[in-house]
Amino acid sequence: MKVVVLAEQNFNLIDGSTIWMLNVCKLLALQPDFETVLLLSHKLENRVLADELPDNITVVDMAETGRLTGRADEQLTTATLVSVLGDWEAATGRADRYFVRGTGYIEQMIAADELRSRLVGYAPSAIPDLAQSEPDWITQGRAARVPFVVQSETAQRAMEALYDYPAHVVHVVPPIVFQTDLPPKDSTRPVTLCYSGKVDLHYGLDWLMQIGTEMSEYPALALSIIAGKDTWRPRYPDFFKLMDGFRNSIKTGHLNNVSLVTGVPHAQAKARMADADFAYCLRHARYDDVIEISTKIVEFCTLGVPPILNDNAQNRALFGDDYPYLLDIVSEDIVARTLQVMQTKGTSVYAHAKARIADVAAQFSAEALSDRLGRALRGHARDLPALTTGARNILIATHERKFLQQFLDRLKGDSNIAVQWEPWASTQKPVDPPHVPADIDTVFCEWCCENAVWHSQNKRDDVKLIVRLHRFEAFRDFPTRVVWDNVDALIVVSDHFRDLMVERHGVDPDKIHVMAQFIDWHGLQRPKLDEARFTLGLVGINPFEHKRFDRAIEFFAALHARDPRFKLAVRSVMPWQIDWVWNNREETRVQFGAVFDRIAADPALADAVRFDPPGPDMEEWYRGVGVILSSSDSEGCHTSVIEGMASGTYPVVHNWPGARGLFDPYVHDDMMSAIDDVIAFADAPDYRMLRSELSDRVRIHDVETFAQTFMKL
Repeated sequence: MKVVVLAEQNFNLIDGSTIWMLNVCKLLALQPDFETVLLLSHKLENRVLADELPDNITVVDMAETGRLTGRADEQLTTATLVSVLGDWEAATGRADRYFVRGTGYIEQMIAADELRSRLVGYAPSAIPDLAQSEPDWITQGRAARVPFVVQSETAQRAMEALYDYPAHVVHVVPPIVFQTDLPPKDSTRPVTLCYSGKVDLHYGLDWLMQIGTEMSEYPALALSIIAGKDTWRPRYPDFFKLMDGFRNSIKTGHLNNVSLVTGVPHAQAKARMADADFAYCLRHARYDDVIEISTKIVEFCTLGVPPILNDNAQNRALFGDDYPYLLDIVSEDIVARTLQVMQTKGTSVYAHAKARIADVAAQFSAEALSDRLGRALRGHARDLPALTTGARNILIATHERKFLQQFLDRLKGDSNIAVQWEPWASTQKPVDPPHVPADIDTVFCEWCCENAVWHSQNKRDDVKLIVRLHRFEAFRDFPTRVVWDNVDALIVVSDHFRDLMVERHGVDPDKIHVMAQFIDWHGLQRPKLDEARFTLGLVGINPFEHKRFDRAIEFFAALHARDPRFKLAVRSVMPWQIDWVWNNREETRVQFGAVFDRIAADPALADAVRFDPPGPDMEEWYRGVGVILSSSDSEGCHTSVIEGMASGTYPVVHNWPGARGLFDPYVHDDMMSAIDDVIAFADAPDYRMLRSELSDRVRIHDVETFAQTFMKL
């Protein structure tokens, strides 16, 4: 696979973003199936970082791009990006993936049909500014399901919950740091505080200058500064006037035990960082809501140097509430507190900090992160078998794609598979007259509606026809008009529907394949919140006669009366928000009204039931749920139960037709009989192990299993 790393940053400069480019290339170099090209946005004039690239990384700068394409562009701008990439590919061959940093580049590539499907974006920060409109790269990327790599679980949750970004295509790859063998520290030198990074007022350099100035009163302490580029010099003239004076004082020897170097190769910088005892990583408050993890912080941890950090949520999440070197920049004297921290070397406090940073460093091993990044770029893990050994051209005929998305994401990861679409305006009417192009070898009818009827009656001998039937159409007249002898394979979601299709429509049992709706099993493996142990979840309450909201509330009321520790989270569109539910049948309104009145009339119940609006961030929602309910009278396979179990929730399922084949022994003729089991599960000392067993039970429903089976068919 040919992977191109592309960023708006200038690789001639040394800062966090260009070191990110270097480290990304080092990670991709560990993937044996990748041919990686670093395509630079500028002419390469400073080889400090380039000389650290692995030998199997090809570097192409704008001078080389110009030679290959005959263009004279000095810089790769957003205006010229698409045309330059087109010319470059014409000269060097097509890239399979572009891994891109920079919202301007990303927006241009999403808008380009020939590039969109090959784009994987990098989003270092994902917290939205609620005072601003949603960024175009988010709006465009969400619509196209463009995969993104983010730095932290917090950033992933922000993308999913605040931007409604599909979870399946958001991948977490923390900052990349490579272990280096370094000599032992000189025990006779002063206790040293190190800063490494750009010269930026908001990186706490004003405080650092004060620390360096006062250090003359502490002969046993020293300060080492590894300075990168000056940032926003014209914007902050007063700060840089002080900084220039500080540099001059160091140069002339007026500041004892303070050193400053600039422009050193990254390897030398790391050696200087490793020789320190403490890392200065404080920033001004404007950075407290940034959710990217600083590469420098991770580097210091990997080098065994405890960082001094802002006391904020991000740092507490990474280092723990009891990490001893968290500073409150608002209430504490930063200079005095930093000097005090430096004097803890050799104490039990310092030993505790060293142990904690070792734990942090272990989370960022190069091999593990390389595999994560590889998975994000491929769309699947490297060790999975190929979906097909030859080229396949698939035509998908459907009126509704919503149950296919994760499967389609997986197909995008395979260059042997081409997908075309035959859109239907409804279950009965195509947008255009149905037609199977000559190059199509497989027709897939998603939903067994009029699309399946037409294709079964007009099937070519050289084309395979696969139909997937959900619950909805099984009880309509469509299956009676399908020519089943012309269908090569029928996919149904449960044993119940297999038996129904054999008995009612005489479908050959050998053609029927039972596969419940697939899930992103790996994406649901997220740590549970503390509240989950005593929280029940119910997903979807519409329509009333199908989902039986009243049965769920009846069960929860009995459970809560028995054990008031339990809460119920209902995630659903409200019935009055759906016209066909609320306005078509008076009886439905009355039934829903009676249930809502019951909840409101009982203060204990009202305090224990919450209603969450619908959204695509189900993986995150399940983190707060420990028991998943299915109170329905009828379902296909009830995907929310499968998803819930994958996340480690305990299922309580009413005995709807087909439920036992999917969920025994968690199926009940009377849900009340599950109350003892729910309480016992919540109180179990091996609660985490039980959750893991539930999750493993439904691993067979992962989207990868579906994709592999579908391609075999």
